[in-house]
Amino acid sequence: MTAPVAAGERPTGGSDAHWTTGEKYGVGTVADHGSDDPSRVWFTLTEGALTEARFPRIDYINLRTLDFVVADPADGYVARSFNVSRLDDEEEGVERTTEMADDGSLSFRQTITATDGRDWKLVVEYAAHPDHDAFLADVKFDGGGAKYDVYALADTAFSNSGMGDVAHAKENGGESYLSGHDTTDNDGNAVILDADGNPYNVAGALAADGGFDWTTVDVVGGDSLSPLLTDGTAETSYDEAAGNVALVGRLGRKTDGVNGTIAFGFAENADETSAYEEAKAALSSPFGKVRARYAKSWREYLKGVTVPKSVRGNEELRRQFDASAMALKAAESKRFRGAGVASPSVPWGEAVVANEPSDYGYNFVWSRDLYQAFTALSAMGDVESAVAAVEYLYEYQQDDAGFLPQNTFLDGRTRWGGEQMDNISFPQIMAYQLRERHDIGFDDVGYDYENVRLSADYVVGHGPATGQERWEEESGYSPSTTAAEIAGLACAAAIADEEGEDADALVYLALADRWQAKTEAWMATTTGTDEHTRTPYYFRINDDKDPDDGAPRSINNGGPTLDERNVIDAGFLELVRLGVKPWDDPTIRNSLAVVDDTIEVETPHGPAFYRYNDDGYGEQGENASDDYREGGPWSLDNEGQGRLWPIFTGERGEYELLTGCDCEYDPASMLTTMAGFANSGRMIPEQVWDRPDSTAYGWEFGEGTGSATPLSWSMAQFVRLAYGIEAGKPVETPAFVEGRYADGEVPDGPALSVEFPSSPVTRRTVTVSGETDGATVVVKTPSQTIVRDGGAFSVAVEVGDGESGITVAAATDGDSLAETGTTVRRKTVAYVDVGDEVATWDDPAGDDAGPGSYTYPTSGEFVDGAFDIDSFGVYETDDAYQFLLRLAGELTNPWGGNELSLQTIQVYLRDPDASGGTTDAREGVNATFEAPYQYRVVAEGFVPARVEAGDGSDLTRDVTITGYESVDAVKLELPKSTLGGDLTDMQLVPLLLGQDGYSPGRIRPVNATAGGYTFGGGRDDSMNPNVIDLVTPEGVNQSNALAYSADELATIPYLSL
Repeated sequence: MTAPVAAGERPTGGSDAHWTTGEKYGVGTVADHGSDDPSRVWFTLTEGALTEARFPRIDYINLRTLDFVVADPADGYVARSFNVSRLDDEEEGVERTTEMADDGSLSFRQTITATDGRDWKLVVEYAAHPDHDAFLADVKFDGGGAKYDVYALADTAFSNSGMGDVAHAKENGGESYLSGHDTTDNDGNAVILDADGNPYNVAGALAADGGFDWTTVDVVGGDSLSPLLTDGTAETSYDEAAGNVALVGRLGRKTDGVNGTIAFGFAENADETSAYEEAKAALSSPFGKVRARYAKSWREYLKGVTVPKSVRGNEELRRQFDASAMALKAAESKRFRGAGVASPSVPWGEAVVANEPSDYGYNFVWSRDLYQAFTALSAMGDVESAVAAVEYLYEYQQDDAGFLPQNTFLDGRTRWGGEQMDNISFPQIMAYQLRERHDIGFDDVGYDYENVRLSADYVVGHGPATGQERWEEESGYSPSTTAAEIAGLACAAAIADEEGEDADALVYLALADRWQAKTEAWMATTTGTDEHTRTPYYFRINDDKDPDDGAPRSINNGGPTLDERNVIDAGFLELVRLGVKPWDDPTIRNSLAVVDDTIEVETPHGPAFYRYNDDGYGEQGENASDDYREGGPWSLDNEGQGRLWPIFTGERGEYELLTGCDCEYDPASMLTTMAGFANSGRMIPEQVWDRPDSTAYGWEFGEGTGSATPLSWSMAQFVRLAYGIEAGKPVETPAFVEGRYADGEVPDGPALSVEFPSSPVTRRTVTVSGETDGATVVVKTPSQTIVRDGGAFSVAVEVGDGESGITVAAATDGDSLAETGTTVRRKTVAYVDVGDEVATWDDPAGDDAGPGSYTYPTSGEFVDGAFDIDSFGVYETDDAYQFLLRLAGELTNPWGGNELSLQTIQVYLRDPDASGGTTDAREGVNATFEAPYQYRVVAEGFVPARVEAGDGSDLTRDVTITGYESVDAVKLELPKSTLGGDLTDMQLVPLLLGQDGYSPGRIRPVNATAGGYTFGGGRDDSMNPNVIDLVTPEGVNQSNALAYSADELATIPYLSL
């Protein structure tokens, strides 16, 4: 053995870290989710490497890759098992495969073979250890008659970032091993936190059952690692490195064969010794024994899964079914039971910089995706997991208003806070299905009727328009979202009826009836366009309730702006699957014809579909006007091209279950097609390549791309279709919804006239009156539900601060809920609740151009006046200060944020008598202030509002945002104590900026030229202020306040209180 020899100062820094492709061929963890002491390790596999190992939870990545290097330095030959880039596949001389080593478990075998005239072969199998925080890799290398140096190479990313790590080459009892840990250098940027709200500091260790005969640690790009990967030489070694580090251990020198096992162990609290002990303990048993125990855990899980007849007689379909079922379970958290991540991957991760411990990829929980998994788990008979999913949504994601955000971290903290009404509706469907299909009531679960009521009430008050539809990009009236809202309300009505909550049941059912009757009028065009003449048909999403106005719709991710009637997707099929519309509804049939003409592609495996036409979320397209190569990874800063999604093949198959189709779309064929989209590891991707044309990246027509793989939704869709074929109908359809709408005839509702108060109202208590010939009338606000007998009625109700929906529902006297007819009326009224005035300022209209030259982004969401301050006021109550900002234009919320989407409001406060503070504005503002400030209030719609000190530290997040769309105003309310309890003699200045979650400081930049989502009229650097409007003191011109140069930032003045 040659000991590491330090070649000088320890290497530091290294190249930028990136994640790896989303193209995963396997996922692994022990199937011990119900254990009191479960394994805390997960891993995924890509071509030739183990990737993105996770510890101590499924969302926390600590290892970018573990792969192997085969070298002959005398010949300058070197090959990596890991496919670093698809661009050199033809010249690389290596063939890689990943396959399941055992049909009944998530056990995988990778085979890497030389194809350039050399005959070496490397076979690696993997298993997570059931008793230790470690995974094992069993390595068998055959030199094919020649001798090579063989290395294990671990590229670490401890604590979810590739920078800020340290690595060591160590010995224990004469045996060499490698270890490292995350430092605290970038802890301030950590977003995934432990139970105490602190960052994790993970350590890891790489050990071999026979030790390593040579080791080094280095930074990526360093002078020890680079020669090894370039020509196979291993002359320089280090025993310590810091930055973006890698661990290298040689398994054999000039050897014609290797037969051994390596282990990678993990520990918390930066404890490298404990990580090494985990690795060594994992190696104490033969790999075969560990693998057998690992595989047994999955076989035991599969024993509880009911296998549908549709796959029992077909070995390939049965294997794919088992793999899909296991991958769904593997994606579930063991710390937060029921929390299934959308995918254990970072889509197109090779283009995602991983230097900081940020929020990456699909390693989070979306209610919508968890619903898809729930439908599969329920059908599989894994009722325990299905119940846990609903319990998780209600316990961790639902807030006190019934809102569930766009997605969350595993612990329920909001990651992206957009309003997606289907996310909020699905839990009610899930709760109903557990009662209906599994006889599981509130006495059997960790949630109760109040949870159902809260989210149903939220939909009552805010639907059917949604801030974002199921593709998280557009606001308006979406057929797919509305289907979930209708089904969710109807299911909530059925639950309320069973629980004796008659008033709630009538309101929920009345709105469901109303929206079900209006889907075509609101979302199906009767005029069509020159491209689509078979009318009426549904299109992707309507901006308002007029589907024939041809409003322009800007496609996200760099897509074009189109007549909204020409943006086609198949989301309307959710109306059928959820029982809202019959399969043979004429508008549904017309819409299918439009879909088949517009977004269907026939692949070698069968029919596939795009999300919608002109989708930009996918690999780079062929575009002569840019420098991106076709097939290259999607990223935020360039235009992509959406590819084909396997889930739509499954959704079409479910629809055809109802038609009795004997055609190319017959469900059995569609199931086989979905299986064809899976890769060699039986993982079904988010997207598959959409054309036979070759690219430098080597994508194959109908095969997976660098998108999220495995996608839990894709795996669930395969499982669900398999059960649907056995049942002869979609298995997710709620019986009550189907019986009332798709299979039944909704009873006629009573006459109802209502007189609502005018909006905005000037007091909290208002009167709602009217008349009905129904048996019962219910008046519902966010805080009250009042029941009256039929006839004339007059009800005093209270409205809250902000926008309050008032719903009045009348019902006939049916013998049952199913036989009850309903009629409903609604109105939203605004009440602006402010305390005593402290000071107010008016701002000139039309000055929303920064220093005078700025222009709005060109996308249609950025309506005129959205960044033009009309007035700004300061108010106070006994305990709080309130800042009220009124816009000259319309306050909209197109992306479903918390009360606002487009804008970021920042208020800087200065105490002239205080010491300290700073003149530097918050990141992304690109400005300074005329004197130091001590406080700043920061509010936007997608992360919690807060008050920060001048140094950026949080003082409080107890800041409430209230939007008043009726009067185009936003109020921020915060505790007086945060600002010292008294604003007397203080100075302040409000700034209005654009919100952008992907730019520095989450501020939308002002560039030289406006784009779809960037302001124009500035510079293409960081010198121009990104402030679109502000309020200036008397006598100060805004152009002067925001004046800047190539060398000097703008200096912003304060207002005096």
